[in-house]
Amino acid sequence: MRRLARLTLTALALSGLVACGSPVPHERKDSGAKDGETGETVFDDTIRTQDRARAVEDLTLGRKSDLDEALRKAEGEEATDER
Repeated sequence: MRRLARLTLTALALSGLVACGSPVPHERKDSGAKDGETGETVFDDTIRTQDRARAVEDLTLGRKSDLDEALRKAEGEEATDER
């Protein structure tokens, strides 16, 4: 009788543990991420900072190109005026 009680108690405990578990153990929590994207990491702040720095650099280089072009035009006009 004790053996049957132990077996029943063990079966109930195991079925309780199984019922509390995840339905799909291999499914990722952040399945909303697209291919090639990852979920949040400890490096997110650093990555965002680097992205902002790249954006500022692109903006600065764009403005530099505009200034270089304006200088070329101004020098070209001055060179024609001196002749």
